[in-house]
Amino acid sequence: MMTIAARTGLQKALFLTIHACLALVIAASGVTAQPATTSPQDPGLGPDGKPLPGTTIPCAPIAEKRQELGCYVLARQPLGRLPAGSSLSWHLDVFPDRAAAEAAKGPIAVIAEAFERTWLFTIAPSDWRAAGGAQHVATVGPLETKAAEYTAMYVATTFRPGLSSFAHMHPGPEAWFIVSGEQCLETPDGPIRGRACDGIVVRGDLPMIVHATGSEIRRNFALILHEATRPATTVVNDWTPPGRCR
Repeated sequence: MMTIAARTGLQKALFLTIHACLALVIAASGVTAQPATTSPQDPGLGPDGKPLPGTTIPCAPIAEKRQELGCYVLARQPLGRLPAGSSLSWHLDVFPDRAAAEAAKGPIAVIAEAFERTWLFTIAPSDWRAAGGAQHVATVGPLETKAAEYTAMYVATTFRPGLSSFAHMHPGPEAWFIVSGEQCLETPDGPIRGRACDGIVVRGDLPMIVHATGSEIRRNFALILHEATRPATTVVNDWTPPGRCR
């Protein structure tokens, strides 16, 4: 396996096993390229004109999912106090079934069924590797933390090109792994662009808007590692983005 070196800039880091990632993206029938389409109905509204679950902040629980597009919470895990610094990373592994993932699951890990695969998400040092025949897809980090108690919130999002999130921020680092498509993160520090198989990390308390760019459906996972005493997501009303991702 060839590993891509970490990228620098705005706490952006990428440690990916590229062959495993590309094989996963190509193999998943639900993650193939799809052209942008135009619908006469707002994709965020139901027949009654009200916002659908997954189209507002905060993201909706996965049990409330009613359409493919949107942002859905896969799991929340209280982690307690983490060491300050950047010694931890987010590991994404794929297993053939849930039983195999359960056998390899450690104390700071969750199992998620998403994008037609069984995933094990683990927070551990960068050189950690899952046992039990896992297909290692990515290691994304480092995750900058303070001496505080944290909760990990994992979400899966699906955006059609042209869709964007609300302006928001998180009280702790946020990491993404892009499964398909492209995105551009607009922040006061400048835009951060990524595409399929990229891993990205940004610092906490950073105002942002996530845009789905390119010509394919953008699917990704996100880890919001937030201070346990604060809400995971806060809407930002005092920042006007300059539109650098457009």
